[in-house]
Amino acid sequence: MKVLHIINSLKKGGAEGNLYRLCKFHKKKYNSKINITIITLINNGFYEDELKKKGVKIYSLNINPEKKLFSLVKKILKFRKLIKNQKPNIIQSWMYHSNFLTLFIQKKFYDSLFWNIRHAELNSKISKKLTIFLSIICGMFSKFIPKKIIYCSERSVNFHENKHFYDKNKSILIYNGYSEKDYYPSKYLYTTFRKKNKIKKTDIVLGYAGRYAKQKNILSLLYAFSKIIKKHNNVYLYMAGKNINSQNKELVKHIKNLKIKNKIVLLSEQKKLLEFYNGIDLLILTSTSESFPNVIPESMLCSTPVLSTNSGCAKKIIGKYGFIIFNNDKQSIFKKLDKVIKFYIYKKKDWKILQKNLFVQIKKNFSISNMANGYFRNWMS
Repeated sequence: MKVLHIINSLKKGGAEGNLYRLCKFHKKKYNSKINITIITLINNGFYEDELKKKGVKIYSLNINPEKKLFSLVKKILKFRKLIKNQKPNIIQSWMYHSNFLTLFIQKKFYDSLFWNIRHAELNSKISKKLTIFLSIICGMFSKFIPKKIIYCSERSVNFHENKHFYDKNKSILIYNGYSEKDYYPSKYLYTTFRKKNKIKKTDIVLGYAGRYAKQKNILSLLYAFSKIIKKHNNVYLYMAGKNINSQNKELVKHIKNLKIKNKIVLLSEQKKLLEFYNGIDLLILTSTSESFPNVIPESMLCSTPVLSTNSGCAKKIIGKYGFIIFNNDKQSIFKKLDKVIKFYIYKKKDWKILQKNLFVQIKKNFSISNMANGYFRNWMS
């Protein structure tokens, strides 16, 4: 069987990571029975080499949005030719730009086409106008073109069906999936992280993992943290992600203004977060908007509890085994964080019981096999 995936790029990101895990699982399970090809819109990136090692073919259209319309038309013609030559049984596109590009494929492939939507919502405060426009266009065409539309969260389904005109009869919900071989609890990695960063035994380490973006609500997190350290002077915040570094002038300015520089460590983007999740005591996510935040199940597989705002699927992922902030304003984040830190300090036995349940919660409900089989089942239906 020939499966063709279309995605913006293979850089490090949530959708890209999910595609990587999906291809890896399908190649292992079906081996030579499945032929996987990926077409990227722009240059490839982080996952390219690993996917090629698994036997996945990768082509890039190298679309440059700054070039003239004639150049884009040439790329679309190249895209159509690639699909015609590949003769795929299944075409799975990922995210708005890739979904939009499939509007130009040959009509005979429509019944083999599946769209994938990764955002919980789009709005002008946090989203680009072009992205919103492309989503609405796709929504209007969704009644005629894809066979099914795959979402990763209920919130995403509701938003796109009700706000962007996506066909309600084509919606499929498949949660993201994770492997305990990629993320797992490790005392060795805990010790390694602590020694590397010269963390004392009495220190409480909070962690943030994610890029620097408006919807991550980082400023509210920093404000809450600035109040926390006045009550708990042994608490530190370690932050990892794209543009989470000393070169980010805006971030550095906020840290300086809140006078918390000596309590925060900026780790920048990490190739893998396994050691980070194992090294911290609590992961914090304060986003105003998410669909299916990958950092939550990744952290939980490492037996590290999570405190998250009620965005996207956060509450569903965490279940009874973590902490939810129902209002994501600065004061609410501070109050809930204070409660969780006190729980960690004064209820050590309960905290250890919580840690043991985290791994089981993710393995049972959000495994890579559940996700991969869900895709295959819907492709074949």
